[in-house]
Amino acid sequence: MKQLLRKLLGLLLALFMGTPALNATANTGNPVPANVSESRIYVDGREARLTGFTIGGSTYFKLRDVAEALSETPSGFDVIWNAKGNAVEFITDKPYTEQKSGAYTYYYAPSIEYTAQPGTSKLIVDGEPVAPIAYVIDGSNYFKLRDLGAYAHFDVEFSEESDEIHIYSRLPENAHRVKAAGNVADNILTPYYPRWQSPLTSNLIRNDDGTFSVIEANDEIVIDTYDEDFQLISSKKIPPELPLFGGFYSGKSYHYIAYGQENPEENDEAEVIRIVRYDKEFNRIDSVSIQGGASYTTIPFAHGSGRMAESGNTLVFHTSRQRYMTEDGLNHQSQLTIMIDTSTMSVTNSLGKFQPNHVSHSFDQYVLFDGNEHVLLDHGDAYPRSIVLQKGNGVSYREVDMFEIPGKIGANMTGVSVGGFAESSSHYIVAMNTIDHALVTEYTSFEMKGLERDQRDILIAAVPKNNLNGNEVKVVTIAEYIDSDKLASIPRLVRVNDDKHIVLWQEFDKFGELYSQNRRSDLKYVFLDKGGGLPAAFKRSSA
Repeated sequence: MKQLLRKLLGLLLALFMGTPALNATANTGNPVPANVSESRIYVDGREARLTGFTIGGSTYFKLRDVAEALSETPSGFDVIWNAKGNAVEFITDKPYTEQKSGAYTYYYAPSIEYTAQPGTSKLIVDGEPVAPIAYVIDGSNYFKLRDLGAYAHFDVEFSEESDEIHIYSRLPENAHRVKAAGNVADNILTPYYPRWQSPLTSNLIRNDDGTFSVIEANDEIVIDTYDEDFQLISSKKIPPELPLFGGFYSGKSYHYIAYGQENPEENDEAEVIRIVRYDKEFNRIDSVSIQGGASYTTIPFAHGSGRMAESGNTLVFHTSRQRYMTEDGLNHQSQLTIMIDTSTMSVTNSLGKFQPNHVSHSFDQYVLFDGNEHVLLDHGDAYPRSIVLQKGNGVSYREVDMFEIPGKIGANMTGVSVGGFAESSSHYIVAMNTIDHALVTEYTSFEMKGLERDQRDILIAAVPKNNLNGNEVKVVTIAEYIDSDKLASIPRLVRVNDDKHIVLWQEFDKFGELYSQNRRSDLKYVFLDKGGGLPAAFKRSSA
């Protein structure tokens, strides 16, 4: 009797003092039924392998599964089991430590009913006990996503229409998460460096009235417009006019979208590219077409990005193509540069098999105007094997190699990637990355032999606008990652004004052998002066 009274007194004191009694996550009640959730789960736009259970109208997920799914994101957290204290320790801002376990447990269709036991383990978040509702299924702790989001700083949204649960990791300061009317492309920066680029299917523009528009090209073209507070105010959809999307450009008075279609039969009369002009409200005005015979094209936009620029009534679309089969039985890839007189919407330059600014293969393309001349940048792997800049008028060009690439002519693996091209009042500036080429014994189409890890330093290459001479090209390393414990994304180049640009890139902590095991850490940036150099007070970054 005395022992029972002491237990009751202890319980009353715990309630009176407001401290946890027995454990922080203990649920009252009996075991309850649980059914496998059919909802698809996405983390920052990517589908994740997470099995959830519907319990009492809410969906619960295994703590370690959530930790693993978020391990690459700013909301990553670690989970440690404290057997002595019967507690689960939840540590924020720390990479998840993967646990070796037995065979994966497969849970069957929602029609099968499982049993969920009320949780009896404490949950300690960064040293502080918390008390969310928890259940145990087959020895693992399950929690509501929204409860975990409050601790790890991620957001959760549920779409009843599509039966999808979207998890969005913590945003950096001054960033905004907005609603979209359609599907948004996965724009997450990664430490993955592809051999070649693809057309940019996601574009952001600022409108003359101060609003912003996001143009997404998927099965249809979706234009979402936001006010200055980043609230969605309108949405418009445009059906694609041809199956392939090649690029978007917002000019001074009009918008342009390039569409394309394949021409495997090498039909000279077949339309392979159509560039459509829209007004600023995305109402169609007119278009211009390019045929297969004029451009020797079987696949437009193949293995390249494609970008546009304008000056007066001249629009230049610098893209790529797969050409007609040659005598060697191959369909070679190269750049394709299209000049358009927008007053008549007609092509003004010769397209043909080879152009005066021929680059093959061209795996990335940039274009800007300097006065009446356009300036092109290509990532070539053969002719030439370099990051090559060309300036001209469509008939003749002056050429300079901004960065020569070692290796065999035509080997697709080059160990470099371009992330930006711009001009200042005095220089042309390229933002890029590169491996340590001295480590490579052979470049092939699929690998760089001798290179154990594809780590790349961040570089700037600049050349005076009035002296396109290879001897005048200056290359500056602004961040070193080779032989470090970190990785970096391909850098981006952002214009502030004519004489100031920003180079920015995403840094990753390297703690796994797979790219998927690298966790995003800091967003890095530096300012450049008009010569593409660093301000005198800036100390070069070393990862």
